[in-house]
Amino acid sequence: MAQKPSQGKKGPGCLVIALIVIFVPILLIGGFFFFATSDLRRSDEEVLKTYQPTVEIAEIAEKNTLTDKGKAAFYRAQPEFIDGEVFRKYCLGNGVEALACIGPKRGGGPFGGRQIFLLKIDDPKFADHKYAAAVHEMLHAIYDRLSSSEKKRVNGLLEQELSKHQDDVHLTGPINILKKRGKTNKDIDSELHSKFGVEYNDLSPELEEYYKQYFVDRQKVVGLFKNGGFNSRVRKMDEIRYEMEALAPQLTSMQSQLTAYQNTGDATNFNNLLGQYNSMVSQYNAKAAQSQRIYGEIQQFYQYFDPAYKPPAEKAK
Repeated sequence: MAQKPSQGKKGPGCLVIALIVIFVPILLIGGFFFFATSDLRRSDEEVLKTYQPTVEIAEIAEKNTLTDKGKAAFYRAQPEFIDGEVFRKYCLGNGVEALACIGPKRGGGPFGGRQIFLLKIDDPKFADHKYAAAVHEMLHAIYDRLSSSEKKRVNGLLEQELSKHQDDVHLTGPINILKKRGKTNKDIDSELHSKFGVEYNDLSPELEEYYKQYFVDRQKVVGLFKNGGFNSRVRKMDEIRYEMEALAPQLTSMQSQLTAYQNTGDATNFNNLLGQYNSMVSQYNAKAAQSQRIYGEIQQFYQYFDPAYKPPAEKAK
């Protein structure tokens, strides 16, 4: 008697094919994820042993007195100098600092970690921007890798320190920029973590102890920031502005007094005060001219990474 044909019974071969279809993509994705994140899982010792910094990158680490832990964090982020065109692609609009940024690693894929990009400037007035900018971004990378418990502890220290600087526009300004961009508290705490570490002397003893993990002498780091070509110009403009603001009411008062002497015909006192007034006007005008010159240099700096940059007054037109 003839046997009935099979009613769709599947043999073991079909089961193997089905398993291959299901598990091979999973294995491929898992393998990609494993290799893509392998750099992130390397120990500090391994990073220090295998990473070969360029002369310029090694100098940044040396000048900033990085500890081995600091160097490992810096090198893990594979800092790279890039020209203005590449900088605009990776950095423009992605951070608060105009000098550098940290973003997805070039060619690293979605799981490849983050990389530090530094704007390369040969202009001797601004070339030393690299020292402060590099460790600012390094501290962002360090903050990202903190455990939840350590991040919570450090955030508390940062917020306590912030309470002492409520009138500091150089600190509150960047925070307000981040808030306007809809950034989270995590982004703001990360920015504070970088700015306090690089820009401020005399932090709380707890914060100073925390930063000792990464810097042998943090005061040298702050010095590099304050004396750098870009930041020193910003600070000088602030100093000049405060001096001009102090002179302005004195000049207004003298003008009123001169008018009063003129109206009463007191030529002697008018002439005596006029010489003092003219001297102060010359001081005021000299400070205004100096401020304008420095402002012009800062505009030139911004145009290194954004050729379309225009000063705020021009943008408003």
